[in-house]
Amino acid sequence: MDDVCVHITTYGCQMNRLDADLVAHALRKAGARLVDDPDNANVLLYLTCSVRAHAEERLFSNVGALKHRKRREPNLVVGILGCTAQQFGEALRGRAPLVDVICAPGRLAEVPALIARVRRGEGPVLALDPDRRDGEAGALAPTDAALDALEMARPLGGPSPRHAYVTVMRGCDNFCAYCVVPNVRGAERSRMPSAVLEELRRLVGEGARQVTLLGQAVNKYRAEEDGRTWDLADLLAAAGETPGLDRLHFITNHPAAMTDRLAHAFRDMPAVCPYLHMPAQAGSDAVLARMNRGYTVAEYEERVAMVRDARPDMAVASDFIVGFPGETEADFAATCDLARRVRFVGGFVFKYSPRPGTLAARRYPDAVPADDKRRRNQVLLDLIQDIADEDNAARVGRTESVFVEGPSPHPHLDAEKTPADATGDGQLRGRTPHNRIIVFDGPQGLAGEIVPVRIVRASALTLFGKRA
Repeated sequence: MDDVCVHITTYGCQMNRLDADLVAHALRKAGARLVDDPDNANVLLYLTCSVRAHAEERLFSNVGALKHRKRREPNLVVGILGCTAQQFGEALRGRAPLVDVICAPGRLAEVPALIARVRRGEGPVLALDPDRRDGEAGALAPTDAALDALEMARPLGGPSPRHAYVTVMRGCDNFCAYCVVPNVRGAERSRMPSAVLEELRRLVGEGARQVTLLGQAVNKYRAEEDGRTWDLADLLAAAGETPGLDRLHFITNHPAAMTDRLAHAFRDMPAVCPYLHMPAQAGSDAVLARMNRGYTVAEYEERVAMVRDARPDMAVASDFIVGFPGETEADFAATCDLARRVRFVGGFVFKYSPRPGTLAARRYPDAVPADDKRRRNQVLLDLIQDIADEDNAARVGRTESVFVEGPSPHPHLDAEKTPADATGDGQLRGRTPHNRIIVFDGPQGLAGEIVPVRIVRASALTLFGKRA
């Protein structure tokens, strides 16, 4: 594949970003070259999410825009990978007829071979995971083994220098009424602790200082190895003993699976950061029941209280869906009340859109008017930002330990521009242990380091500081 130049576009969650890293590693190993500019590529891959309609709309818009280029460059290979590929399968070609490669999440190790087949004239090609309705989780064991091999061999890389993602679970068994993930990523499978810890130690040995453990419902992790049953608290305890590991995050957590043992990990394990991403989705018991979330509002708040009893300074973030079928103004007001009581440090707010194959799409008419969805979305976003603004303002004057991610991508928006001095200082972006974004001036060589920064100003989304 020496003449293959690949550009990968990724939409969606952290698991999609890790999947993109694995595909990139597989392609480099096969001799392909990864390029930043899609105009310089002869293979364009889109690894995308199917949880929300918006991501799919962006995908099909971008792929559709390639039709003229495809006519000019008939050897251009276009591939759709990941959840959307599994969700639509062969039917993808009805919406995107110029696509050459369709590859599901479990088959990503095969991407180099699929591209080679298309370039030999065998395409279009299709590689899908087994339909979970046709078999058990074990049907994915061969493809999981191939993905594990890729993970174990990949070099250190991730969302920023010296920050690595590590998969601990794949799949989901929660079957929330709005969500396609159980159908497109299969049943829950926890990786063996020895494999996770070996990968983590290797990445830290290569220079990682921060590691994020990934799973669709990561706190449901459970594995049997050498006669012992491991849960996520056990895994965190073992991971936290890794020499050189400074920070440990884990996402995403399901409220029904939060335990005392896991809450105590925030208190007892220095490497575990005081940040919990635990989606509430709604603040109304009636809406939560229709969503099939498996907990009440009171139970959600009990889980938050349990974690904050163990670690009072815990930062809690959430996801919300507004306009779910049947959501009334009273239901939405209850969601806003929950946000005020919990005081989330941040939250992603999504307008409900029916997803094919989900319980909600089959059972509930999408009857909340679009204008109401847009209004509720903005009201909740504004509320969460107001809370974050108050909490961030209270941090002015403090000195925080900051993991430096790299140059601030929008310095002209994030802070007053400080001209570079003779040392080449510019604006950097980093994160506090509570996952708050902070912008400050410093040399770009600090990327991947942990430095003290004194907070001098704050907004709802960003802290601004000076190196202490």
